[in-house]
Amino acid sequence: MTTLGNLLLAASAVGAIFAIAALWMGDRLGEKQGESATNAGYYATFVVAATTTLSSLVLVLAFFRQDWTFKYVAENHATDVSGLAGLYKLSAWWAGREGSLLFWAWVLTVFAAYVAFKRMGVTDRLSNVGLAVTNFIQLFFLTALFIPTNNPFQVSPADWIDASGKLLVKVAMNPLLQHWAMILHPPTLFIGYAGLSIPFAFAIAALIVNDGSKRWVELVDRITVFSWLMLGIGIGLGAIWAYVVLGWGGYWAWDPVENASLLPWLTGVGLLHSFTVYRKREGFKRWAVMMAAVSFVLVLLGTWITRSGVLGEGASVHTFGQDPWSLWLFLSMMVASIVVPAIGLYLRRDQFGSADEFETLTSKEASYYFNNAIMLSSALFVAAMTLAPALFKGLQFGATSYDLLARPFGIMYVAIMAVCPILSWKRTEGPAFWNRAKWPLGIAGVIGAAFLTIWATVMLPNYTPDAKRLTALKGIAGALPVIDHVEAVIGLLVAAFAIALPLYLFFDGARKRAAAKGESFGASLWGILTKARTQSGGYITHLGIGIILLGLIGSTMYVKDVQLKSGSTPGSKFSVGAYEFVIRGFDEKTAANGDVESIVNLDVNKGGALIGRLSPGQLNYKTQDKTRLEAAVRSELLRDVFVVFQGGSDKELSFDVKINPMISWAWAGFIMTILGATLAAWPKKRQERLAVTAAPKRKKA
Repeated sequence: MTTLGNLLLAASAVGAIFAIAALWMGDRLGEKQGESATNAGYYATFVVAATTTLSSLVLVLAFFRQDWTFKYVAENHATDVSGLAGLYKLSAWWAGREGSLLFWAWVLTVFAAYVAFKRMGVTDRLSNVGLAVTNFIQLFFLTALFIPTNNPFQVSPADWIDASGKLLVKVAMNPLLQHWAMILHPPTLFIGYAGLSIPFAFAIAALIVNDGSKRWVELVDRITVFSWLMLGIGIGLGAIWAYVVLGWGGYWAWDPVENASLLPWLTGVGLLHSFTVYRKREGFKRWAVMMAAVSFVLVLLGTWITRSGVLGEGASVHTFGQDPWSLWLFLSMMVASIVVPAIGLYLRRDQFGSADEFETLTSKEASYYFNNAIMLSSALFVAAMTLAPALFKGLQFGATSYDLLARPFGIMYVAIMAVCPILSWKRTEGPAFWNRAKWPLGIAGVIGAAFLTIWATVMLPNYTPDAKRLTALKGIAGALPVIDHVEAVIGLLVAAFAIALPLYLFFDGARKRAAAKGESFGASLWGILTKARTQSGGYITHLGIGIILLGLIGSTMYVKDVQLKSGSTPGSKFSVGAYEFVIRGFDEKTAANGDVESIVNLDVNKGGALIGRLSPGQLNYKTQDKTRLEAAVRSELLRDVFVVFQGGSDKELSFDVKINPMISWAWAGFIMTILGATLAAWPKKRQERLAVTAAPKRKKA
């Protein structure tokens, strides 16, 4: 079966080569003479998707059959026996280096097949060349799978399996990955990664065919939004996983691989805003091409960091072992992916030139420009800081350094994002701006007052200066509380306006529509949401980001963290802040596979009254001989009570308790952002679609 998997991969690679050659030949021969070759290239793209799907099925079936002759299956099979066991067998596909790369390649072939299906009915040079470039990217990933360290179809060593087929070595999936979030987190990330190759491919195609019109943007706009959306979902699910599985009470630690997933998301924001200006104003042409290229390069950078071992062993909980082949292969692709479009823009500068200048700093163009500049510079700064240990021996940046950069940049970005919808193109006149801003400012004042009240009563009592930041600031360490509180207050006021403006715009738009059409307010609001989906989705996304900012301020700057010990007998008590914890008992459960779960049952009291019960624990995996912490969380409107059982003895138990203000608001804002992006990405009805089919219909081969 391993041989079959490799043969199918080889067929995929050959199919991609054939598709590239056929599409190139069809383009060279022209519309009429190259018709057959072009059609063959489209059909070859479908074949690549089919053979890659079959090779993936071979691997998935091997997991469900527990076929230990597959080395990858032996090393990554799940040992869980819960109700999710079947899903963990599927998620084992992307649990390791080799399988995750195969999954990524497979998703890319699905995107390519989708593009081929949507565009095969027209004779369109832009689509044909775009599909050829996509096939080249496919070929790159398929080739990478034949590197021994990346190949999921290697045979297990003979001494791993006895004559009866029993696995003799203690290898299995990392226990940290046997969690529901890890069933969803990697696939959504990889869908986002693979999808961002499509705008890059069509940007290159636009340069090749010298078409500086907005057609290439229209062709890939929805795919780009969808890919950015999936990448955001993946990042959010990863944050949830880190919060409840890793046991440290946070959701973002500026881990190198976490950073790698964030980078293309940041530039993706700039890419989408560049697309908006491109479509509406025929501007930001060079921005759009280069942001598509940079986003794709940063996707490759994430793979390079994860798979090459460039940062050394132990750099991240997510990285795989060192692989010099992947190091040079992905590095070469990154260099080519930035150099080629840069040269192309120089050679095609006449077609891709646009009037990007703006008359005033208060114009809509200026806000888009600063949005792109902040997103690009932030991504490059984070990338440079992440790669610093590999580039400069001994230089390493911790979370404190990233926070010093992220907080002011983040607040500045949200402020620019928030005000953008009420700015005018070219120039925003003062009276017009005030007329649009006065009501949102009034609403923001009320919301801001509420936020400041929460800050003073919920966040501030938890404040403890970060010891690492005190060391970093050295001479001005005494000013750290003032710096933190000023940043927090400014951030809360910015969040208030970011929330108030889209709420007002929806209200005002529905009110005016209702008056003009004579319909109810609810019907008008629904009409705005469903008819102007791109704009409405953008407003909802802005609203979500404002809510996220509120959650981030509380849950990163004002966390109470207490590590303590308690007696182990029932009735023993300990307190953190306003909460009292009473030990009710200790349970131990042994699963059918020998895994042992140890649980401490706690009553949670506040003000002398029982408000809930928590059961933090530890799960020891017999096969892997590893222990995973199982945090218990009580979520309230304004805070989370987070408890981790660190272990102990018959007489004494150790706990880590955190009071995390406003963290549920971060999750709520994340959901709101996803809903907004989903609405913006929702396909338009046929009669509403953009007119990108000006080319004549093409005959089927």
